[in-house]
Amino acid sequence: MIKDKAHFVAFVGVMSALIFVLFMLEGALQSGLGMTALIFTLPLSISLSIYDGWKQSFLGGTILGVVSCVFCLIFSSAFILYANPMISVLPRIFIGVTAYWTYRGLTALLKNAKNAFVKDTLPLCIAGAVGSVTNTALYLGAIFIWKDWLGDSAYATLSGFVATLSLIYFCVEIVACIVLVPVYVKVLKKISHTLIEKPQKFENTEKV
Repeated sequence: MIKDKAHFVAFVGVMSALIFVLFMLEGALQSGLGMTALIFTLPLSISLSIYDGWKQSFLGGTILGVVSCVFCLIFSSAFILYANPMISVLPRIFIGVTAYWTYRGLTALLKNAKNAFVKDTLPLCIAGAVGSVTNTALYLGAIFIWKDWLGDSAYATLSGFVATLSLIYFCVEIVACIVLVPVYVKVLKKISHTLIEKPQKFENTEKV
C-alpha cells in the first residue's frame, strides 16, 4: 500500500477542523473558568500523532497548539495571556512526539505478549498518558519561563490558580487519554486505510 498524498492532505485538513470544533466547544463551555480541560481534543490530537509513522508524530500537537492560540485570541478577554505562541503552540508540538515513541517502544517490547490487550491496547493507553503528562508539564513550564512576558502581577495571580486548576484538569485529561486514545487510533487507522492508502501498482515488465 502507498499513500495518496492528496487524500492525506484532505484527511489532515478534516482532522484539523474537527480538533478546532472540539476545542472551541470545550473552551466555550469552560470559558468562565479561565482554562480548558481538553477531554476530547487532547486524546484526538495524541491519536493523530501516533496512529501512523514518526514523520506525522508532530502533527496532532502542532494542530492543537495552533487551535489553542486562535482560541485565546477569539476569547481574548479571558485567555489573551496564553495567546503567546511560545506558551500555546511550542510546548504542544512535543505531545505527539513523546507519545509516539512511547507507543513504538512499548509495541516492540510487548510484541510477543499473548494477551491481546497487553500487546495492542496497553501501549496506546500508556502513550496517551505520556502525551497528557507532556502537555501539562510543558504548558506549565512555558508559563513559568515566560512569566516576565505575562507580567509580575499577572503571573502572581495566575500561578496559584493555574497550578490548582491544572492539577484537577490533568486528572480528568489523563483518564480521558487512557480511555479514548485506543478508540481514536483504531478509528483513524480504519479511515486512513480506506481513504488515504491505495494498492501499489506493479507494472508488467516481462518481455514478450
